[in-house]
Amino acid sequence: MPTKRNSLAIDVDSRTVEVGSDGRFAPRIPDTPERQRLERQRRIREVVFGAQDGVLTTLGIVTGIGSATTDKTTILLTGFLALLVGAISMGVGEFLGNKTEREVVQNTIDFEQQEMLDQPEAEFAEQVAYYRMKGFTDTEAQTIVERLAKNPDIWLHEMVRDEFGIDVREGQAAGPGSAFGMAGSFALGAAVPILPHVFTSANVAVWLSLVLATGLLFSIGVLAGRLGGRNPIVKGCEIVVFGAVVFALSYLAGHYIPALLGHPAVSVGG
Repeated sequence: MPTKRNSLAIDVDSRTVEVGSDGRFAPRIPDTPERQRLERQRRIREVVFGAQDGVLTTLGIVTGIGSATTDKTTILLTGFLALLVGAISMGVGEFLGNKTEREVVQNTIDFEQQEMLDQPEAEFAEQVAYYRMKGFTDTEAQTIVERLAKNPDIWLHEMVRDEFGIDVREGQAAGPGSAFGMAGSFALGAAVPILPHVFTSANVAVWLSLVLATGLLFSIGVLAGRLGGRNPIVKGCEIVVFGAVVFALSYLAGHYIPALLGHPAVSVGG
């Protein structure tokens, strides 16, 4: 006789989650607006990291080239190639990095799921031990795990969270949005140090690039500080300091390395 399908509604913080089952109580993992909002905030990483890397990388390149030569075409061509190659590299790297990370996580989840199928008693005892470490009594821990054992999806979620510190949703495939976000933000950040060289001479553009890059880096730091719960001004200044170090090292490299190779040094700004 076929099992009659039934459903159950569970209230989670005043939100109703519909749960379906086929002969067993097997609810899905309830999601919340709070977790979804956190995921969106975490994705700002691509924007912050991409733009910051774009600014620092291209600032270093155009500063180094700009302090070694005053030829505008050379500077612009080098800067554009740095923007193009950097954006593509960042996008591909983000996509492959996320894909590899998801594969590693999913492999871990699959391994744990297989262990739960092959060694249910050992996994049961292991889960009881985790709840004992959380302060539950033996009876309470066993009661909880007995209930979890009747809900394999939730039990797997709890096991990988307690044993590996991960969420089973981390193994789910994601779209290419993060890769495009990383590439786009890198390109936007990289364009900032390049633009002054389009409209003015190399001597002026090197310093104007520094000013514009400093402003953008500070803005990125303020945004990152607010999202991370840190002092936005302090975070902004922190990122600007790194930008200043990149500028100084690039300027010195572009000014003195050509002389070591027999090319006359170029005095920028004078």
